[in-house]
Amino acid sequence: MSEVNVPVFCCWNGCIKDGTNGIYYEGSNYRMTTVKGKTKFNELLDHLYQVTGLDRKRSKFGIIGRYPTDIQAFRVKYKPLPVVDDTSLETMLEITTKHPYIKDIDLYLEVESTSVGVIDPATCSSPSDILGGSSKRQKTDIHVKLERETDRNSESDGVVHLVDSSTLNKDSISGHVSKPCMSSLWLDDHDLRVGLCFKDGDELKKAVDWCSLKAQQKCVVRETAKDEYIFECIRWKCKWSLGAARMKKHGLVEIIKYTGPHTCHPIVPEDFKSEFETDEIERAVRYMPTQTISELKKWWKKKIGYELETSDVRLAKEKAIKRVFGDWDQSFEDFPKLMSALCSSNGLLVDWKYDLFPNPNFASFCGVFWAFPQSIEGFQHCRPLIVVDTKNLNCEYQLKLMIASGVDAANKYFPLAFAVTKEVSTDIWRWFLTGIREKVTQRKGLCLISSPHPDIIAVVNESGSQWQEPWAYHRFSLNHFYSQFSRVFPSFCLGARIRRAGSTSQKDEFVSYMNDIKEKNPEARKWLDQFPQNRWALAHDNGRRYGIMEINTKALFAVCNAFEQAGHVVTGSVLLLFDELRSKFDKSFSCSRSSLNCGDVYTEPVMDKLEEFRTTFVTYSYIVTPLDNNAFQVATALDKGECIVQLSDCSCTCGDFQRYKFPCLHALAVCKKLKFNPLQYVDDCYTLERLKRTYATIFSHVPEMSAWPEASGVPRLLPPVIPPSPPPSPPTYVSGTKCRTTPLATKKKS
Repeated sequence: MSEVNVPVFCCWNGCIKDGTNGIYYEGSNYRMTTVKGKTKFNELLDHLYQVTGLDRKRSKFGIIGRYPTDIQAFRVKYKPLPVVDDTSLETMLEITTKHPYIKDIDLYLEVESTSVGVIDPATCSSPSDILGGSSKRQKTDIHVKLERETDRNSESDGVVHLVDSSTLNKDSISGHVSKPCMSSLWLDDHDLRVGLCFKDGDELKKAVDWCSLKAQQKCVVRETAKDEYIFECIRWKCKWSLGAARMKKHGLVEIIKYTGPHTCHPIVPEDFKSEFETDEIERAVRYMPTQTISELKKWWKKKIGYELETSDVRLAKEKAIKRVFGDWDQSFEDFPKLMSALCSSNGLLVDWKYDLFPNPNFASFCGVFWAFPQSIEGFQHCRPLIVVDTKNLNCEYQLKLMIASGVDAANKYFPLAFAVTKEVSTDIWRWFLTGIREKVTQRKGLCLISSPHPDIIAVVNESGSQWQEPWAYHRFSLNHFYSQFSRVFPSFCLGARIRRAGSTSQKDEFVSYMNDIKEKNPEARKWLDQFPQNRWALAHDNGRRYGIMEINTKALFAVCNAFEQAGHVVTGSVLLLFDELRSKFDKSFSCSRSSLNCGDVYTEPVMDKLEEFRTTFVTYSYIVTPLDNNAFQVATALDKGECIVQLSDCSCTCGDFQRYKFPCLHALAVCKKLKFNPLQYVDDCYTLERLKRTYATIFSHVPEMSAWPEASGVPRLLPPVIPPSPPPSPPTYVSGTKCRTTPLATKKKS
């Protein structure tokens, strides 16, 4: 039998890290090669020197293998295995044979420089021209501070450790000290090394700058003391660094510490500013994932020294989130941890849906429902109304986003509860609406506005449902109702009459439109009659909707924009949603408190109506005539019709008084005639005090990612199982005026 060839993936100039699936490598140098299954350890070393291009005289390396130890049904966990001899190498090379689904092995090379004090004569100038021909290096008594700070994520300028330079320059072979190696005027990045000398700091800086320009990299230099320099890549994750100092033994500036090459990718000049901002903000995101845009702006000004535009900070944070949570499969595993972190820090209420595998430690994701207690607390100060809707997410797993929102005193949507699911069905709607009732609100008399989808109607009409009267009043969004009608009856003329019939508050006008529809298309009228009129017609609403006839999908899902952006996985999207909620609460609370401090009492919808009345009163003269039972007839010179206002019932035959629950123009005319304060007829849901209380609760920061707790009781989640697409419809054959569907291949058994 021929000897097996084993694919080997070599990595170096990076670092070994520990992740969810065990060890992995983060670095910039990778090579794929192939070795024989019976290769000896010394043969492997020779081969790896050829593959990596490393110089035996200047470097050596240790080898760490990525060995599978914890093998389960759907995941493999890896641990480090030092490869030091023929036996350990054989163990690594047998992996692909023992585990056929593993196609290659990973070897991580820990490279160490052995070139300190070893001089390559071919690259050195004659030192006698510069130093007078001293054959030995003098022992130095200075200590150079050039050890790079271990944690570059620190906010400080960096702690440098003392390095005795005399220990860095001993000749490891002969015990004698070599002559200094002078740099040439033309350097490449790989020419930089420990022991290379320059006449002064300026020459060193120019040399490093030239290498950086050619390699399309950027670095920063810090002069830690007189004639002592530390160079670092401007990208904090890159491992490249260089340390140099003037040595007393020869009076030159010498490189005494070097880590290279760069582990980051080259800079594209036009993209550098954006990439630099993303790199830096990624550090902040990893440390504190839920900082708001304003907090990041302050951090940037303090850390970098100049102010960044809000749009730039927002874009950089979104890019950083994509980097941190960029993998869909891993995202489903991280998702429970994030929700657990939100639960421990903010009291998040969560409910999971998943399908267990035969191994109960694993499950496929089906859905998750969540609601923040800050929203639940704020909803108590909103009007008794909830809007629900769904949206398809343009992502790899065809997920659906569900949302439930209230409406605040400023007539803006107030996010209340969310869900992400793999599908939307009757069972999912039952689970979502039950979650709202059990976890979010038990208020009686709620108005539920939704699309007329059969799944929602079925759940609402179920026996014992708390979405039936008197616990709740179900209403349809008129634009969704119109869309469903148009799919059955694609007539623009009929559609226009449906919209007018649904939006008029006059019952006689409603009856007129309905008769017109029946006359033009009796089947359309029959279709409409299957739905109770109070669910879609304002004339029969009895004031439950607060004038909200349609669902503005764009505004409703505005807080969830991250879910629709390309590249954002579900974990990153939820984090950005949390940021949006924090910002919305902070801004709304500050604005409402400021308005209250300025003496305002009511929100814009009320004040706009008062301003409209003041404007029209100048243009038109209202004629107010008293009637029996404290009723008033209101008309203008231009109006052909008349309206009857009953202040005691807060009603007007125009319908707007009941619809919005604050005085219409006719009611304001009566109040002016009687010298009544019209604000006494405004519903309390429109007060600025209510608005301030709605957004008064505070969101807490989520801890850094390394501190996220494991989710209790939730198995390891894997991506949802996507059902196969239905087979294509069979061809349709037409004969005369009749259509007959015939399978592609049918055989009759004899």
